[in-house]
Amino acid sequence: MSRQKARKARRSQPGHDGGVFLKFDNAGDARVRLEGITEREYLRVRELAGTGDIHDPLVMKFIRAFARQVGHDLDSYPDPWTDSQTIECLRWLGFVPEGEWTALDDIELAGMAGGLDG
Repeated sequence: MSRQKARKARRSQPGHDGGVFLKFDNAGDARVRLEGITEREYLRVRELAGTGDIHDPLVMKFIRAFARQVGHDLDSYPDPWTDSQTIECLRWLGFVPEGEWTALDDIELAGMAGGLDG
């Protein structure tokens, strides 16, 4: 009778947060590592930006993580973060295609009609 070692199944680490790295094309090899954001959350924020769902709490979690990594604490500023700032941040990070009409443009258009907070 031969003995064979049973292979252990690989275990995923559901709570593991390896962080997300953002790379900026116009900054050479500059990369920013976002602590506290998983790859799944990053992808979800990209989806939310595409659909214009900027009020999902995950969007602000992502923006706060990015701000912390570049030396800003959004909660320490006297004025609250606005929808317009969220939209511009998501555009700047390249979460929506440049030069195409997106759901973020729809939000801005609605704001021009009186519904955007700044």
